[in-house]
Amino acid sequence: MLLVLALPALADETPKPFLGGGDVSVLPLLEAHGAKYYDRAGHQGDALDILHDSGFGIVRLRLYEAPGSGHGQDGYYWPEESMNLEDLLRLAKRAARLGLQIELTLHYSDFWTNSSTQSLPAAWAGQLRVLPDDAARFARLRTLVFEHTRDVVQALCAQGTPPQYVSVGNEIEGGFLYPYGKATEDNWPRLAQLLEAGYQGVKAANPGSQVILHLDGAGDFEKYRNYFDHVKAGGAHWDVIGMSYYPFWTRKTVEQVVQFNNDLVKRYDKDLMVMEVGFNWRPTLPGGGAGQLTDNGPYPESMSSPEGQREFMARLFAGLKSSPRMRGLLYWDPVMIATRGVGWALRESDGLPAANLVSNTTLFDFRGHALPALDVFRDNAAASAPTPEKSKP
Repeated sequence: MLLVLALPALADETPKPFLGGGDVSVLPLLEAHGAKYYDRAGHQGDALDILHDSGFGIVRLRLYEAPGSGHGQDGYYWPEESMNLEDLLRLAKRAARLGLQIELTLHYSDFWTNSSTQSLPAAWAGQLRVLPDDAARFARLRTLVFEHTRDVVQALCAQGTPPQYVSVGNEIEGGFLYPYGKATEDNWPRLAQLLEAGYQGVKAANPGSQVILHLDGAGDFEKYRNYFDHVKAGGAHWDVIGMSYYPFWTRKTVEQVVQFNNDLVKRYDKDLMVMEVGFNWRPTLPGGGAGQLTDNGPYPESMSSPEGQREFMARLFAGLKSSPRMRGLLYWDPVMIATRGVGWALRESDGLPAANLVSNTTLFDFRGHALPALDVFRDNAAASAPTPEKSKP
């Protein structure tokens, strides 16, 4: 495979609005199971319409290669027809009709990925298994990453929905495509080569798409310095540094993350984007059990309320907009309300859903009614809108 570095585009001097949005990948699955959504006035409507009217300017859409039974991990799998390529293309059309920008996250897996889980797609693993040695397997994997990335972005472009941003992997602080792309001391060069294959795949299909490398743990400067120094030394390119910020996991305040952002910009001179942020508006799930975010880290228990969530999001928007080169934030998961038949995954043992662990951190309440935090997105969109030029006398 011949990789040719794309020529840099001419600088765009047009001021770019600060983008507010979120991951809506699970929306079609929720709708198929009867989920209903209501705006702040209590009117039922399409969730994407409500989010757009509430100030969303961008949506995050994620892709699994071949989800379904037998393609998961630890006894769980993702539903076969959800978040595959066909589902992605349909949802991208819905988003683009509203004028929403698209951030595409490629998981390069058939299942969820994060720092501990980065399983090869089953079809890819089958191709590699028959090759004679490790060198041949790694060379084939690089080609697969390049060609698949290119083909997915081309498919989006062909239907008139080019992604403005593409994330090569999801929360890849530990690497991706294990074991070949694991971030270990002796494997950084290989990880960098796989990341570069993804970068080149994006640029071959659409040079205007901005490539994101996304890590967890916003606020941990040493983690980011170690990671990006290594992959840069290995020849990887990227346009945007992406981060996950959950006060529950990081125990960091908005102010600490703002300082972290400023330090990143000084070191790498790159744009930034918060790829995931979550804050609970109630400490428990509908049945009273604990959700994934059992508290909000450094923020008091009193803020685990709809108004507390709104206050946090107002602080976050204000803080991030003060950071140079910060492009926007994507909320996780704004639409995954409590819905019978939908959980974080399905169980191999019986095909039934495991718990929905984020229904208390959404931007809609348990009954699907928009929460006050959405007002902050609307305020941001209004503040970010271009000012009309005054007509000359």
